[in-house]
Amino acid sequence: MSVGQASSWFVAFIIIERILLRKKGKAPPINDSITSMACGLFMEINHIAFRGAQTAAYVYIYENYRLHELPWDSLWTWLACAVGMDLGYYWAHRATHEVNLFWSQHQVHHSSEEYNLTTALRQGVWQGWSTMFYYLPMAFFIPPSQFFVHSQFNLLFQFWIHTEVIDDLGPLEWVLNTPSHHRVHHGSTRYCVDKNYAGVLIIWDRMFGTFEAERRDEPLVYGLIEQVDSFNPFYLEFFYLRKVFEKMQSMSTITDKLKAIFYGPGWVPGSPKLGHYDQLPETIVREKFSHSLTPHDQIYATIHFLLLSEGYRVLVTQYEEYDGWLLYGCCAYIIVSLVSIGLLFNRNSWFPWIEMIRCLVFLAYQLHFKIFLTETIGMNLLMNGIRLFYLYSALQCKIECVRQFRDIMQKDKIK
Repeated sequence: MSVGQASSWFVAFIIIERILLRKKGKAPPINDSITSMACGLFMEINHIAFRGAQTAAYVYIYENYRLHELPWDSLWTWLACAVGMDLGYYWAHRATHEVNLFWSQHQVHHSSEEYNLTTALRQGVWQGWSTMFYYLPMAFFIPPSQFFVHSQFNLLFQFWIHTEVIDDLGPLEWVLNTPSHHRVHHGSTRYCVDKNYAGVLIIWDRMFGTFEAERRDEPLVYGLIEQVDSFNPFYLEFFYLRKVFEKMQSMSTITDKLKAIFYGPGWVPGSPKLGHYDQLPETIVREKFSHSLTPHDQIYATIHFLLLSEGYRVLVTQYEEYDGWLLYGCCAYIIVSLVSIGLLFNRNSWFPWIEMIRCLVFLAYQLHFKIFLTETIGMNLLMNGIRLFYLYSALQCKIECVRQFRDIMQKDKIK
């Protein structure tokens, strides 16, 4: 089972976790959860758009430069692949924390101030391009089929550790990466930073000196050290690249410019490669960035996100039937739609304008291609209901756009 094919299971476990957290009075805000899942869709759309380009290098090396051909049906080959994959993940993950350019993509995963199963889906679009090199040595020995299977297993395992519902797993804590260990990794106080990089086996952190146990007497604060005040997935994906560029520009020598890119995020001239850990905050006290949403806005955003998720599912199962421009157009539409939902969460004044246009584009597209015509009455009723919901959304946004326009005109008259 691939990560994409497991999406229905992800949703089921997210709902179960949300029910359990609500009973404890800890239900995460809907805007944060949808933003995390939106970042996951961003990453998956990237995979569709480039159609396996990241795995082509592995196949090429194996077919042309492998040093030894291990039998694909041997248990030892599968075990070697599992261990090699997990060790490669440890170093790839560590690199995303210790190289500023790579951190610009991985910081997306750490940007949520909540810690739940949706956080596992909050991933950087380009992160795979920066970490693929750590797995390529396996191509000299391990067949591509085993590598692809275990790369999916490794990622699927890491889904369940993003939760506060599970506390301690006893003796398993010594060997496996667990929710307790990974909660530390997502903490932003001093003792948590750059710790517990493991994917499946925590033994790598114990071996290489990056392990830290969860401290029960210190409440964890999640998110980045410098809080990000946005639910716009596009902004979350790319804002840190600008920070890397600005840091590089501020340096006076070529050597320091390169260090600003390839040294740690905390590096400054005169400091160690990864910065001064002793200058990181021991405690952080802050309010979480969140705008309260009306019940209407919560329902509105949830329905639109579910429809977009279903649209993505259809796209990923049928993308080979799309020609290039139509495929990229559908991908762009989903991305713009996810950004629009983020603007709603941010209370951005551009939201009604972008939302109205995207709803009208959807209606025009489905009317032109007659994609809502089905053979069954039930499906016709469902599709017409979706059409009416998009029409309602466009009209609601049009009303808000008119109000904004009138306010602008009234201010101009006062001037």
